[in-house]
This record gives sequence, C-alpha cells and structure tokens, in this order.
Amino acid sequence: MADYDVIIVGAGISGAIMALELGKQNKRVLVLDAGPADPNSRKDFQDQFLRSVIKLPECPYPPYEDDPAQQNAPRANSHMLFKWPGYKNPDRKGQIDKFNATSHLTVSPASEIPFLSTYERVVGGTTWHWLGTCLRLLPNDFRMNSMYGRGIDWPIGYDDLVEDYGRAEHEIGVSASVDEQEKLGIAFPPGYSYPMPRIAPTYSDVQLDAWMAGLKLSWLNNQMPRMTNTPQARNSIFHDGRRACAGNTSCIPMCPIQAKYDATITLQKAINTNYVIVQAQSVVKKVNVDAETHKVTSVDVVRYDSTAGGTHKCETLTATAFVIAAHAIETPRLLLNSKSDTTPKGVANKSGQVGHNLMDHIVYLGWGLSPEPVYPNRGPRSSGGIETLRDGPFRKDFAAFRVDVGNEGWGWADGDPNTITNDFIDGTNNSGTNPDGATLCGDALVKELNDRLTRMVRFCYLVEQLPCHKNKIALSGTENDGLGIPRPEITYNLDDYTFAGLASAAKATSVIFEKCGITNYTRLRDYAHDGNGYPTAVDSSGTPYNVYGAGHIAGTYRMGSNPDESVVNDRLQSHDHSNLFLLGSGVFPTIATGNPTLTIAALTYRASRELLKQL
Repeated sequence: MADYDVIIVGAGISGAIMALELGKQNKRVLVLDAGPADPNSRKDFQDQFLRSVIKLPECPYPPYEDDPAQQNAPRANSHMLFKWPGYKNPDRKGQIDKFNATSHLTVSPASEIPFLSTYERVVGGTTWHWLGTCLRLLPNDFRMNSMYGRGIDWPIGYDDLVEDYGRAEHEIGVSASVDEQEKLGIAFPPGYSYPMPRIAPTYSDVQLDAWMAGLKLSWLNNQMPRMTNTPQARNSIFHDGRRACAGNTSCIPMCPIQAKYDATITLQKAINTNYVIVQAQSVVKKVNVDAETHKVTSVDVVRYDSTAGGTHKCETLTATAFVIAAHAIETPRLLLNSKSDTTPKGVANKSGQVGHNLMDHIVYLGWGLSPEPVYPNRGPRSSGGIETLRDGPFRKDFAAFRVDVGNEGWGWADGDPNTITNDFIDGTNNSGTNPDGATLCGDALVKELNDRLTRMVRFCYLVEQLPCHKNKIALSGTENDGLGIPRPEITYNLDDYTFAGLASAAKATSVIFEKCGITNYTRLRDYAHDGNGYPTAVDSSGTPYNVYGAGHIAGTYRMGSNPDESVVNDRLQSHDHSNLFLLGSGVFPTIATGNPTLTIAALTYRASRELLKQL
C-alpha cells in the first residue's frame, strides 16, 4: 500500500487549495515544502522586515544570507539584480560568472538581462509577499493566436473557468464590485457577487480618474484610460475570522494583521480536515517513474534541520498520485533533475517543452508630481488601476498592458521618501526635484518635503510577453545548492513585440501625465561602463529601458491539446504520466494581461476534480 493517496510538492496557493479539496474527500495527503514553516507568530517575520536595511519584497523571509552554494533551499533575491553588470560593461562575461556564483537563479551567457522576478520558498509560498491583486483574465487572453495572430491559444476559454473563478474568489476572499468588472467585458453568472464589497478607492484614484476624463489614446484604438477599483484578496470588512484592511500600506512584503490573504489560511483549513499533513524543510530531489506503466511511483526527499549544512535525512515516499505545485521555476527544475533510463529528458518531458517558454509581465514605471496633493500612503499599496487598455486590435502589433496605480508615492520608483529627503539635506538632485541644489533643514525642509511627498504619483505598467522557446530554465552545469542539486540556469531576452509595448507604456505616461497636469520625473537610470545598477533592456533601435519583474513567472510547462507541443492537458494532467499533475502559472500558454494568482487558483479547482476521479 502506498504511503499516501496523494503527495503534493509545494505549499503555496495551488498546493494549499489542492490539499483542501482532497482532504475534504478524506484522501490521505502529504504536502512537502522546501522552505520552513511560518513561525508561531507573524511578528517574527515583521521584526525581520523592520531590521532589514533595504526593504525588499523577500527581506522578512528566510534564508537571510546570499550563499546559495551552502543553503539547503536557496531562493531568488531581488537585490541580486543590482549586481547585474551594466549593459555597457566591457567585462560582461566575467561579471556574469561572478553574478552566478552568488545568485540562486544563474544566467546563461545568451541572456541580455537577468530574469527579473523572485519567489519565496516558505510554507505559504509567494502569497506571503504578493500584492493581493485578483483579476480574472479577459476572454481574448485565452485566444491570442486566433484573435491577433500572436502566441498560441489556450486549450480552454474563459467560459470553461467562470465557475472555478468564483470558487477561487470565495476561498481567497476577494473584495470587488461585479458592476465595475462587467464594464470591462468580464461575464459573471446571474446573481453572482464577490464575497466582500470593494476596497474603497483612495483620494488619489478618484482625482486621477477625474483628471483623465475624456482622454483617448489614438495608438491604442482610441481607448480611454479610466481608473477601476482592483479586485483584491484583502478584507474590506471582517471576513473568515480576519480583520479588515487597516491601511498599513505594507502589503508587500507582508500584511502585519493578515487582512490580506495568504496560502497558510487555506493550508490550515486543509490540516483541520485531519487528512492532510504539511511537512516543511523537505526538498524533493527526484521524481521516480515506473518503466512499464509510466506512472510516477515515488519521490526522493531530503529533510534538513538548518538553513545551511546541518543534518540531512533522505527518504523515498510513495503515493497513488502526485501533484507538483512548486511554481514555474522550481517545478521544471525538479522535473529536469529527474532524468533516468525511463525518462532520459526528465519527467513529463517527452515533448522537450519542460523549462521552455518562460514569461513574466515586464514592468515599466512612470512617476511624477501631481498639480495638487493626492496624499499617497493611506490605505493598501494599491487599490485601483487602469484596466481599460488591456485588449484591442493593437495587440496584433504590440503588447498590451494593465496599469497598477501605486499608493506608496515613489517608494518603488525612486526609493522615496529617502531619496528626495537626502536631496534636500545634501543639496543633491538624484530625484530630479532639486535642480538648484538647495540644502534645507528645520521648517523649510519639512515644508518642502510635505509639498512633494503628498503629490507623488506612480504608474506601474505590466507589459505582456509572448512565449518564446529560447526563453527557458535549464539546470546549471557549474553551480549547485547546498544539497548538491543543480541551481536553475535561465536564458531570457525580450522580443520586439514586448519592446513595442514598453514604448507604448512610455508614450502613455507622457500623454496621461500631460492631461492630468502631472510633472513627469520618469528617467533612465544609466550607469558607467564599469558600474552596476538597474537592469536595462535595449531594443533593436538602441533605445534603453529600465525594466523590472512583476513576479508573474509563467509558461515553463504549458498546457495544450497536442502532447508534442505541451506538457499537460487542459486539466493539468501530465501527457506522459497519468497520475502526475502540475499546478501553477507554469501551465499558462501565454502570460495574458491579468495578474496570474486568481487564474492559478481557478485552474487548481479544475485539476482537483480530475485527480479525484483517479482516487
């Protein structure tokens, strides 16, 4: 008899939902996660965040050192991007080798930029530090090729997911307005309502919408940018035993009061069924397949007791069925590391597609000072955005985007309030707001800062990226982690379609800001030939763009109807191994225009029904 009915690898949102669905049906489930469990009190993570000098998304969460060669479960760190060699650096090869020695995500020489996004390896996954955005994809996101001749179509459409979107919204706890979303072309079943009313729009959202009124963007088919309240996994009222949002504006890297959903909430429900066990600090090293049946029979697991070194316990665990929910980088890493005589290219990889078609939303930031105060930093980090530009015939020619309108001033864009404060104390002009080099103190400094800090506006454009076979995850041939497992090696570049979307975003910033009376302070962070700094992507005409990752890692084991061109079917079941299911945004055939988490959750409900049929 197998040790368990189902073994799930990964305790993020998809692993948690799958565990709960199985546990409710009295299935014996073991959830394995490479990272540690959350501490007894969220305060431990909060204190670590407060102690961190640089407030990056991952700073509250372990491991806290950059030593991936020694760590048992290293993870990507966004501050590594600042060590990336400048695009003009004459010693790029040497600098990339140096970068790879200290980065969990290594980069191949064929990459012009590093991969820009990170993720957590901790029980609860990246939902610890996500923003909480819960957008449904648009119907045309599922049919990019048939509508616009770009990318490929999904094997399912919006209508196939509509019921599961509702299940996901109610498990996560989404605050939103059906009426607002219907105006964007999103269809709902009759009588449907979100579990909570929408989060109240900020004063900034209201003002921006009024200032933009009547504006049409000619190159985007004359569509009008309008502010829309964002569906979000954040309590607008007391819900599911958790408090309403208190406006801490620290959703990234964590909500201190858990008003924002994270996957530990669903995991606890799964544990409470008494059929689910969650085992942390357990790295799955290999997936084993029977040579005759081609079914997965077991996984090889290494349990560790400290972040680096320590005692290791190796064990092989069996189950009737297996689910890998380790996200879009660690899942293909595991599959590719599971080569054997039976699976010479790795598990679930007869098609050769595992690891390929790596995608993200490429972020372009625009920021400026409004003509009058809009008072950022009151409420969640973002409560609204521009969703009216996500689709249109222009997608035949260049990438679409959605716009997340920030509520943290220039915190992300320019490191404020620190940058501007230092400018007016030291007489520098790094922010661009102190061209005369004024040096202030006392009341004069307070007055100047109050004027500027209350007028800060930040737009974040999430630009879609097409699937490309050359953008991929492989196993490093030179760099291993502390358990001897090869670290991921990434090859990653942007194509002309995405660069044209970046140009469109830059143009939109100028046009919208002008209409709103916002002074544009967006600028390129260029740096010397021998310096490091913000990663910069350069298009075919030589135009450079500072780019960022959205954390929306996708595409590396995509779904499809043809087993020769995809890894899983439309129920997320491996084409090669009938008792293996792969969850997460790695199954996305295209990146689409919405943040991925809600769709990840909806697809998990779809997969759970197929898996239960087998048990």
